[in-house]
Amino acid sequence: MKNKKLLSFALAGAMVLGLTACGNSGGSAETTAAGTEAAGTEAAGTETTTAAESTGNIGKTDIVFAMQGDIVALDPANQQDTTSSVILKHIYSTLLDTDNDGNLVPDLAESWEMAEDGTSFTYHLREDACFSDGTPVTAQDVKFTYDRAKEMPKTKSNTSKIQEVVVDNDHQVTIKLTEKYAPFKTIVTSSNLSIVSEAAVTAAGDAYGDVNNILGSGPFICTEWTPNDHYVLTRNENYWDEMPIATTITCRVIPEGSARTIALETGEVDLVWNVDAIDCVNVEANQDLKLLSQPSSSIEYVGMNTTKEIFADQRVRQAINYALDKEVFVDTIIEGRGQIANSYINSAIPGYDPAQEGYPYDPEKAKELLAEAGYPDGFDCKIYVNGDTRTRSAQVLQAQLAEIGINVEIFTYEWGALLDSLNAGEHEMFILGWSNSSFDADSSTYQLFHSSNHGATGNRAFLTDEKVDELITAGAMEMDDSKRNEIYKELQTHLKELAPWVPLYYRNDNVGIRADLKGFSLNKGANHYLGNCHYEN
Repeated sequence: MKNKKLLSFALAGAMVLGLTACGNSGGSAETTAAGTEAAGTEAAGTETTTAAESTGNIGKTDIVFAMQGDIVALDPANQQDTTSSVILKHIYSTLLDTDNDGNLVPDLAESWEMAEDGTSFTYHLREDACFSDGTPVTAQDVKFTYDRAKEMPKTKSNTSKIQEVVVDNDHQVTIKLTEKYAPFKTIVTSSNLSIVSEAAVTAAGDAYGDVNNILGSGPFICTEWTPNDHYVLTRNENYWDEMPIATTITCRVIPEGSARTIALETGEVDLVWNVDAIDCVNVEANQDLKLLSQPSSSIEYVGMNTTKEIFADQRVRQAINYALDKEVFVDTIIEGRGQIANSYINSAIPGYDPAQEGYPYDPEKAKELLAEAGYPDGFDCKIYVNGDTRTRSAQVLQAQLAEIGINVEIFTYEWGALLDSLNAGEHEMFILGWSNSSFDADSSTYQLFHSSNHGATGNRAFLTDEKVDELITAGAMEMDDSKRNEIYKELQTHLKELAPWVPLYYRNDNVGIRADLKGFSLNKGANHYLGNCHYEN
């Protein structure tokens, strides 16, 4: 990955962090692939030879990789999913970033300060940072980006606490909050808060986000995008930090998992971002390939639309929790390459409660609850999913719920179409994943369950609950980490009772690569950087 130094901490009334920067990031987002999970032969932090360790001459630098789904948007403020954040990571920059271990590091801001009362943050921008057309990145561009994000549906949850963005000078900006807000220090790493050029957005108008109408300050430029087929990134020769080794990066959209693995085996692609669990053993057995794996920061879940008549009844939602045998999902869908989710927060996130107990598999209890709710014979409903793996998960769900009289019809969508349907609240049930790369519990709760975030901003269960809102707000405003964790423990217990989801599992992230590929490192939050990938002669 790009070289980054961990921010140093100095406390003198305010907190100051600093040193060098580069790159972009993502905070938390929907994951496209329920079946890109696996474990593997190597532990977290494993990487191939980096550029600095390379012992031979640089050879092939035109890199091709495969993903399950296509990006949703090239305008950062118009997306909130992991697939889009992959490309945004390479073509844009954010104020701060996270390194491969999940630590906060500089990006456009080489240092920052938080006021003692926690209600404002001042960022000192690098003076050499520029957009790919050579124009400088200024504090005005930061202000424009954040002011614009406050008005955009998919970014309003990240900017809801911002009162004002003040340009102190060309290279210093202060973001004032409406109240102290502990998660804000990591929110600025979110890919949908990537800094855009005010001039470029203003000139393009509604066309901003078209492949010919974007301007970022990251290490690559997007030069081609054919939706649902491929996109091409070309090295940004005006990049202001460590120059990438890769000259071009091409992403091929290959929805079917086995087809992605075959493409890796034949050398058509150099890397598969998300190896399906059922294909991991084939990658492991091939001496020309390597499987890199680590526990993810994501959760796979079944969501229920609490505004629909049937699913508005808490007893129905609890019944479905009792009716699903989560161990079967782990064993059959991800081939044991992960663990049963016992809570609504991933076990890697501070604030996760290991003492939480998920619903046990108890079909008889499920039937009792359905009868109490007025559905002794069950009911008919629909579930919306995307991709091969989530379709298989839906089939397992379909079979298990049939045992208690619930007949489920499965609808499979392309990724963008699925999100559109869920955002509009058309669904009854759905299967999604949520990835938290900021490693703050707020990113696993606020967007997903707060009543202000129905639809596009993350709350696809359309849950509205006063206590949930109060606990989420309390957790965000508490600056003491131990006290914050206690609040999130209470929140997890309350969410279990409300049962808007069935938490299924915490999967492993798995990446398949050609064995001789150099320069790739796993990122703890799955924000992998491909800019240093190459081969040696």
